Amino acid sequence: MGNVKVDLRGAQKKLSAQNLTRGKVAMANQALMDMEPFVPKRDHNLAASGHVTDSGKSIEYNTPYPRAQFYGKSFKKGTSFTFKSYTTPGTGSRWDLKAKELYGKSWPQVFKKGAGL
Repeated sequence: MGNVKVDLRGAQKKLSAQNLTRGKVAMANQALMDMEPFVPKRDHNLAASGHVTDSGKSIEYNTPYPRAQFYGKSFKKGTSFTFKSYTTPGTGSRWDLKAKELYGKSWPQVFKKGAGL
């Protein structure tokens, strides 16, 4: 019987942790750009503070109030309120879901391109 040798070096290189991280970062950056039109914009500080973490696993907003804006409710003890209107039409809570509905089908392709697959 003959021996069969399989060379997986090319596949291992393409599926390296570094390439997968590049894909995640590319996809998260695309998602961040796609979400921007739906982020509340009273003074643009919230949208401008958005960034992708180094690993590409999450998108963060560095302002004092992003959680309340994102979920549309206050989470402080003793004070409770719900955001009912936003100053810019088309913006509001859960901007990720709005962007995902419109652009989410293209995000896997961005991941593949970023990962070099």
